[in-house]
Amino acid sequence: MPKTIYIQQKTKIIFSTINPFNLINMKNFTPLKMMVIFMMCLLSYGTNAQNYDFTLVQNSSYNFTVAAVSKFDSGSFQPITQSYGFVLVVPDGVTITLDEVLPSGTSETVTAIQGTNVAALDSNMSDKDLFLITTDTSGATFNAHSDAATIPLVTLAVNGNPTSGEIRLLANDSDLASHPAINGSLDAFIQVDITDDSAVNFSNEFNVLSGAEAYSFDTLSVETETEISDVIIYPNPAQTEINISASNIVIDQVEVFNVAGKRVMLVKNQLQKIDISQLQSALYFVKLRSITGTSNTIKLVKE
Repeated sequence: MPKTIYIQQKTKIIFSTINPFNLINMKNFTPLKMMVIFMMCLLSYGTNAQNYDFTLVQNSSYNFTVAAVSKFDSGSFQPITQSYGFVLVVPDGVTITLDEVLPSGTSETVTAIQGTNVAALDSNMSDKDLFLITTDTSGATFNAHSDAATIPLVTLAVNGNPTSGEIRLLANDSDLASHPAINGSLDAFIQVDITDDSAVNFSNEFNVLSGAEAYSFDTLSVETETEISDVIIYPNPAQTEINISASNIVIDQVEVFNVAGKRVMLVKNQLQKIDISQLQSALYFVKLRSITGTSNTIKLVKE
């Protein structure tokens, strides 16, 4: 992630051309006037606190949306975006798939980070994996919104139906994100112009994580559908094609995901033998779904 995202306009400072202390004659200064001025300063500061929280929304058992929650009313103005990013933390071996990225026209980059690679900075990450998601919105706009409006950013699916651990948004003040060695590279941010004027000036308007920051898979697992039993993918490792064998069940869809959770193949016919020759040599996750709604995910090595 470019460092300029974090060091450029990290904090938006607004200078007022009016000094409230010049509004009174200091010779006539009284405690009451001091209190009035103090309240004016607080109100002035509060009106400039226009930014966005991030929150994690559960849509269904293993489907989630990372959303921005507005802390101001934009009126009729449509805030102009430049980019945003965040980190999701999941149990070791769990992958995610991005289903939708907003605003329309946004391009995304997903970077998978093994928890063991950062465990020296935060030992709590030793049994987890992280997904850094950054975007380029190309100057797209949010709809005009009211205060506390929820604005969807990224909708994603968690693969593999995990039954323990949790999915969590990484907070900027967490032990890992705030570690000096990270230097802000895992911070959540949202670069946006929220000022209704003729100029376009992007600044980081991320505030804090709010609402639900995490969901436990221990709870979600009670909703998990039954997995397909006695299913085999062979050969594994494979070079050009794989065969699927399942006992007493009909497979009606096969999805192949890379380690970053991006779907790279979707097959809905001729499922007994699947051509994988176009895939690069790497580790993949093959998700099989039956006509009864059961599913299973199997690791596949493409040589």
